[in-house]
Amino acid sequence: MLHAYRLTYPDSPQAPEMLWEWEKAHVGRLLWNATVFGRELAHRSLLTWEALAQENQRLWETYYRPRPAYEPWDAWQAWMSEYRALVCDVQDIAEEHHGRLRNDPRPVRQDMQERDPSRP
Repeated sequence: MLHAYRLTYPDSPQAPEMLWEWEKAHVGRLLWNATVFGRELAHRSLLTWEALAQENQRLWETYYRPRPAYEPWDAWQAWMSEYRALVCDVQDIAEEHHGRLRNDPRPVRQDMQERDPSRP
């Protein structure tokens, strides 16, 4: 059983559905984002990796692929990387202004630096 999560925006029903995240580091960032900014985190259990891939493919075909900038696979990979970096940046900025959440045990940006050592 795979557990996947994504942010939802209850105050913006016209916003496109986000892709499902399954990697622990990124799910933690989504949870932080939902907590700090009053968004919701949707959870979904999927039986197989293929089911997760099919669901994200459906979302991609419905909401993102019709936009010419996102059509090729390489563009999707770049978009996902930029989206993840944006979530990290928002967290860092908020923490600089308001401090870290008391119950946040993870080091700042450690998970992203492990994935991409070129990131500060």
